[in-house]
Amino acid sequence: MAKTRHRTFEIFDFLQEASDALASKSARVPTYALDPDLWRFRQLDVAIKPSGLAHVTFKQHADSESDLINDLTKDLADLAELLTNGSRVLLDFEGVRTFDADAIAKLTDFHGKLQHKGSRVVLCNLAPTVQASFFPHHSTNPSP
Repeated sequence: MAKTRHRTFEIFDFLQEASDALASKSARVPTYALDPDLWRFRQLDVAIKPSGLAHVTFKQHADSESDLINDLTKDLADLAELLTNGSRVLLDFEGVRTFDADAIAKLTDFHGKLQHKGSRVVLCNLAPTVQASFFPHHSTNPSP
């Protein structure tokens, strides 16, 4: 299993690895006050799997970078409210080519809110450019 160590996030190379990491031994599937089929977000797509796993992908279309961050901030806050205690969330970065420090800060806030609810969040499918954003102090040039 290819897992990257990060101070905040669990990062996996592939979707299946991340799904396996979140696999629950419990048969308990979360119930939600609002039907997940009715959830609407501007920058996120959320699919609740039959196992109860929340599979979140990014839409990545906005008129400007500030619109994207504002929409992402609202979407993540709304999603954190909608998810139940003990949720399992897989953030799938498939197709995302850039993810800046502001977006990572919003994602860190989201992660913290879910941790307080006893939930677990893992990330997968990070392109090299996106993964590098999560490790800004690592040099990409090898030492001589």
